[in-house]
Amino acid sequence: MKPSEAMHRHARALIAGRMGLYLGDVRATDLERGLVDALRHGPASTSEEQALAWLAALPDDSPAWRRLAGHLTVGETYFFRDGQCFEALEREVLPALIAARRAEGTRRLRIWSAGCATGEEPYSLAILLDRLLPDRADWGVTILATDINGHALEAARRGVYREWAFRETPGAIRQRYFKEGGAGTFELDPEIRRMVTFAPLNLAGDGYPALVTNTTVVDVLLCRNVLMYFTRAAQRATAERLRGALAPGGWLAVSPAEASADLFRPLVQVSLGAIFYRKEPGGASSPSARSAAQAVSPRLRPEPLSVEPLAVAPPAPPTAPRSAEARAAPDRAAQLARARALADHGELEPARTLCQALLAGDRLDPETHLLLAAICQEQGEPAAAMEALRRALYVAPDSAPAHFLMGSLLFQHGERRRGRRAMETVVGLLASVDRDEVLAGSDGLTAGRLLETAQGYLESR
Repeated sequence: MKPSEAMHRHARALIAGRMGLYLGDVRATDLERGLVDALRHGPASTSEEQALAWLAALPDDSPAWRRLAGHLTVGETYFFRDGQCFEALEREVLPALIAARRAEGTRRLRIWSAGCATGEEPYSLAILLDRLLPDRADWGVTILATDINGHALEAARRGVYREWAFRETPGAIRQRYFKEGGAGTFELDPEIRRMVTFAPLNLAGDGYPALVTNTTVVDVLLCRNVLMYFTRAAQRATAERLRGALAPGGWLAVSPAEASADLFRPLVQVSLGAIFYRKEPGGASSPSARSAAQAVSPRLRPEPLSVEPLAVAPPAPPTAPRSAEARAAPDRAAQLARARALADHGELEPARTLCQALLAGDRLDPETHLLLAAICQEQGEPAAAMEALRRALYVAPDSAPAHFLMGSLLFQHGERRRGRRAMETVVGLLASVDRDEVLAGSDGLTAGRLLETAQGYLESR
């Protein structure tokens, strides 16, 4: 069916709520094509109202919504797009972070390219880090790349590009990292491809920041040419989540058209030729973030933001004697919450120590095992993370977050068959769960959001 003007209006409102996208009149053709494609396999002989009601009832991870996203998301990108941003990353931001991490003996970096399209941006970051780290084998470097468009993610994983993708790529880099393929294509060095982990994520959704989706404690986050297509409400909500994903002292880069001190407050705006936003560094236990931030911008000397212990109110005098187990339960819950808060603020080693102390007292606590696994993964210790996940699943074999984290870890390390089995288990476990139910140990993720992300892994691999 050819959508009417009324259908266009209702569809715009539906899409804004699901994907955060603002679709003005200039994108009417894109919307019409997307609706026709999305509704093609819907119920036959229905009215426009019935067709939209059918679409609205489908989950975000359905084929119809993914086809619609493919038409409406803008995938225009190329290697080293916006040279001033990459120049600032190469000359100031990344060298300062690297130097600070070397000084403290913690050789770990976490980068996130949000809205990565067909992969040119995260691969540019990988090339940059390969050049800046002659001892890269000794580092735990995580480059996460996410997008809502499953077709774009699949193209990104292939790492095959045409001439137009290199219009701002220095010749020496092109010669070093690419080789000619057939039919005018160029293939990216497999070593660089292996540095990047691609995953589906809807930035307008609530699936982040969360340890389970690897979207916390980020040192450098690029979200460029994405927010400009969002509604004002979606921009505000997304900016808040992006701020929460940053590590203390972490850096956020957006496009010049998206720069807004008000939108990203309380992040500090820093001009380095390109505009960046910096999260205030943490306390004394996170010297790398503080040193990196101050090395880049010595004029800024903010007060450290310390992570205070969680205040736990003393219990009221009991009216009857309680068992030692009953008295210990609130204390364990408070300590687990404390460990999660430490991890969310980038204090990974203290969080890990606290998890280990909790497990010494109770080795049958699946949530603590799951949190420990996420922390070990953040610290670049996949073997320790996998062992913690095995223990979590031994205690709670039906834990969808544990199966999901195991699947994402397996995908990251090239074990695709086992990774798919883990994600298929997640889908099976969550198929009959209320989509709005918050899952235990998931850092606040709902069943629907985790199901959507697991489906995205399966459809794009």
